[in-house]
Amino acid sequence: MYINRALLLVMGLAFIFLPAIEQWLWQADTGWYRPFLLWFAAVLAAWWNQFRRYPDEL
Repeated sequence: MYINRALLLVMGLAFIFLPAIEQWLWQADTGWYRPFLLWFAAVLAAWWNQFRRYPDEL
């Protein structure tokens, strides 16, 4: 089974920095859109990963 190295790195970094990310997301004096920034980054990263593949690879 092939595991993408970039995805493995991002998952490891997310595991390490999750407490700081969670604190940043839920601060009281922030905008309503802050939690959505994390989801937008995840969707954008997934799109970029699929965009770089050749159609025959899928």
